[in-house]
Amino acid sequence: MFRKWLTVALIACSTQLLAQQNTEEFDASSANYISDDLFTFMHTGPGRNYRILGSVDAGTPITILQRDTDSGYTEIRDNQDRTGWVDSDVISNQISRREQLPQALERLANAQTELQAAEYQNTELNQQLNDSRQQIARLTSQVEEQTQELNRVKQQLENASKDEMFMWFTRGGMVAGAGILLGIILTYLPKKRRRNNEWA
Repeated sequence: MFRKWLTVALIACSTQLLAQQNTEEFDASSANYISDDLFTFMHTGPGRNYRILGSVDAGTPITILQRDTDSGYTEIRDNQDRTGWVDSDVISNQISRREQLPQALERLANAQTELQAAEYQNTELNQQLNDSRQQIARLTSQVEEQTQELNRVKQQLENASKDEMFMWFTRGGMVAGAGILLGIILTYLPKKRRRNNEWA
């Protein structure tokens, strides 16, 4: 009788040790998710034969507690703080598409906002560039007009200088001619003779 109970105790201990050897412990801080199936059932033990506790939707963040390599089931804690076993194949360490979609939409919205801001800034820069080109064209036209005016003033000054020189030459020539003519006239004028006074 004692041997029978001893045998049963040894078998129970061996089964427990074997179960512990086939169970892996996991870091509860690691992020894991139910993969992108529609949902999966949560059981009270590592297998489909155990009672179903409920279902876990795809994309639900979970915490892995342990994994049974023989049954292929993993004990988890879901976002509702429920603990149970699910098929290990439905667990992924990647964020599900359901979780990725809002993030992708947010990134897309941010990218569109940045694109619109860049397009608006580009439009403003193009407008400033066009304004600068128009201002440069106006300044260039003003410079050309001022250059032409300066050339006209220079030409007028040159003409005035030539006219003034010609006038002075003319006046000088007239004065010189008048002097020569006066000299000639004075040369041909009769001179008065001096009377000799006789002393008595």
